[in-house]
Amino acid sequence: MSSRLFYLPDNHGYVLFDGPVLAHMYEHAQTRWFQREAGGQLFSPTPQDTAVIISHATGPYTSDMRRRHAFVPDARQATDDRHRHFLEHRHAVGLWHTHPEANPTPSAQDRATAQDFLSEFDGHMTGFLLVILGNKGQPFNLAVWLAQMNNHSNWVRLREA
Repeated sequence: MSSRLFYLPDNHGYVLFDGPVLAHMYEHAQTRWFQREAGGQLFSPTPQDTAVIISHATGPYTSDMRRRHAFVPDARQATDDRHRHFLEHRHAVGLWHTHPEANPTPSAQDRATAQDFLSEFDGHMTGFLLVILGNKGQPFNLAVWLAQMNNHSNWVRLREA
């Protein structure tokens, strides 16, 4: 499985999704009417570099809240994942989840969940990725946003290479 590359704002770097991370997300795409949203966290060993490599993805878990049009990760499990990955020199850099639509866009709940996760870092991070996997395309459509917390909330969609 090949990787996928997305440019950071003003081309100040990029986010590279490794093949195994993509395969993990693709296996949860909502291609049938009865499938519920799935998701988890994204981890990188290079969160401060201009080349942010997404090397690991977690989730979904049975303890997550999953509906056809909703996904809320289990906060305790997410915290445990962050601790475990941190011990292996990987840092949480975002959330991923699926949508039952061809060209996914973040809902109000998606934005609130991402902001909640970002606020848990107590100012140690100013940006967080929100990745939504659609159910069409070859490979599946993948929409990547950077949520930035400065004096106000700012969302930027990243452009795929």
